[in-house]
Amino acid sequence: MSFPTLVGHQRAKELLTRAVARSTVHPGYLFSGPAGVGKRLAAVEFVQALLCREAGTPAAPCGLCPSCKLAGGGAHPDVITVTPDEKKKAKSIGIDQVRSLGEWLAQSPTYGQRKAAIIDPADSLGAPAANALLKTLEEPPRGRVIVLIARRPGALPPTVRSRCQHVSFGSLTDDEVAEVLRRNNWPAQSARQAAALAEGSPGAALERDSRLWQETAESVRTLFDALAAGDRGAALAFAEAAGDARERALASLQAIIGFSRLAARQRLGDRGGGPDAVPAFLQRMGSGEIGGLLAGAVETHRRLDGDRPPNAKLALAVLLASASGAGARQ
Repeated sequence: MSFPTLVGHQRAKELLTRAVARSTVHPGYLFSGPAGVGKRLAAVEFVQALLCREAGTPAAPCGLCPSCKLAGGGAHPDVITVTPDEKKKAKSIGIDQVRSLGEWLAQSPTYGQRKAAIIDPADSLGAPAANALLKTLEEPPRGRVIVLIARRPGALPPTVRSRCQHVSFGSLTDDEVAEVLRRNNWPAQSARQAAALAEGSPGAALERDSRLWQETAESVRTLFDALAAGDRGAALAFAEAAGDARERALASLQAIIGFSRLAARQRLGDRGGGPDAVPAFLQRMGSGEIGGLLAGAVETHRRLDGDRPPNAKLALAVLLASASGAGARQ
């Protein structure tokens, strides 16, 4: 079995490959890990391999058989994905959806002997829905596989977790994140820069526009350089410029958050991103001051991204004014 587009996660790949090759596939799987690291893609490619006509061989998924072509186009009749009901603007997966899933699983497959379901995010299952799912996991029809995807597996009842084979997905390395971004047509320089600040989540980086990300990351670095040189007016000028557009203000805050997290990681001995990845302004800050800037940037981002955002220019100015003196000290 191969995972043609999934970058990283070697241990998870090996575990799932062995299961397919040895025909020891569990009826329930729980894929857990941070957001944006590839859990959904891994589930899709795992299911595609299970339904491939070459299942059980190194060629699966072959990409050529009717099953693979249907799965690749998201139209396989024996695959279903369960998510919160967008029509109802629901934030959780309801019991009616789980009951419908159970009825669908009980029906005979259209191709081959297997049917597969992906539940994402599984940690949005309410208690009644989780209990309904438990009944299916306890006595699954033969040849059925359910893959649950969760950022917070602890939110699922222990009884549900115990019926699943747990597969962990961790954060990617900076090189792996950059590879994912390059495969998604990001310029090499932007990919490297964003990877260093993405906290191992290519999904987080892919949510951003590559050109805007590079521009704002460079402008934030320039700001930090100016503050390190003692230019206190740089903070207000930056807030005036970045606060003109909400999207740019949010991107700037994401860059500040990324640089601050990278600085905090390096204080703990992590040298990811290289010795020059952290601006001198942040290198001069104490650990508590870095933590304060990070917390303030996260909170400002949350408020600006909310339903009643404050004035972006003022919010950025307040954030930067509180931190501008700390990193300028020699």
